[in-house]
Amino acid sequence: MKIAVSTTKGGLDDNICPIFGRCSTFTLVETDGREIGKTEVIQNPGAQAGGGAGITAAQAVIDAGVQAVITENCGPNAIGVLSQSGIKVHSASGNVRKAVEDLIAGEISPVQSPSVPGHFGMGRGSGLGMGRGFGGGRP
Repeated sequence: MKIAVSTTKGGLDDNICPIFGRCSTFTLVETDGREIGKTEVIQNPGAQAGGGAGITAAQAVIDAGVQAVITENCGPNAIGVLSQSGIKVHSASGNVRKAVEDLIAGEISPVQSPSVPGHFGMGRGSGLGMGRGFGGGRP
C-alpha cells in the first residue's frame, strides 16, 4: 500500500501537518504487509495556491498513486476528490512513523466527512458584522 502523509518538512521523523491542503510536503510511504518500505518526499502544489488548495493537493496525491492519506484535518473539497478516487482518508496527529505504524496495525479508521468547514471566500454573505448589515458599526 502507498500512503501519503501531510508533513511540514517531510520524512518519517517529521510530525503530521495539521492542514492537508496547505501542508508544505507529502511524505509518501510504501508498505509491504506490516513493514515500512521506501519513502519519498514531494512538494505540495496546493501549499501556495491562491484558491483550491485542497483540490490541488488531492490531485497531487492521486497522481502519486496512493491508496490512503493520513492528515489531521481535511476539508470538504479535498475529501470529496479523494473519496471519488477511492482513496481513504485517516485522521491522526503526531509523528509520521507512529501514524503509519498505527494505520498498518488497523488502529486508525478512515473518516467519512471533512474535519474542517470549506473556505467560502468572498461569497454572497449577509454582511452581518458590527453594523449587523445596517451601517451601525462603531465610528
